[in-house]
Parts: sequence; structure tokens; C-alpha cells
Amino acid sequence: MKKAIALSFLLVLVSAASAQNWFKGTLEQAMAKAQKENKLVLVDFYSGG
Repeated sequence: MKKAIALSFLLVLVSAASAQNWFKGTLEQAMAKAQKENKLVLVDFYSGG
């Protein structure tokens, strides 16, 4: 039972992570888009691509 719950939780996390639409462009473009959509900007300094 615990394995089934853990697997279900893992599948939910993976599906949520793959649903992200990452913006590729300059910081200025990201800031303009975020302001237009009234959203925040997350800057990832670690990821290689």
C-alpha cells in the first residue's frame, strides 16, 4: 500500500514538472511578457539547458 501511494505521488510530481513551459529569450523579453501577463519571473542560474 505504501509503495502504491509513493508511486502515485511520484507520478503526480513528474507530470506537474513536465507541464512547465520554459521561456527562452532575454531577461528583458521575459520581464515584458511577465508584466503583460501579470506573472512573476523565475531566473534559473543553475540549469545547463
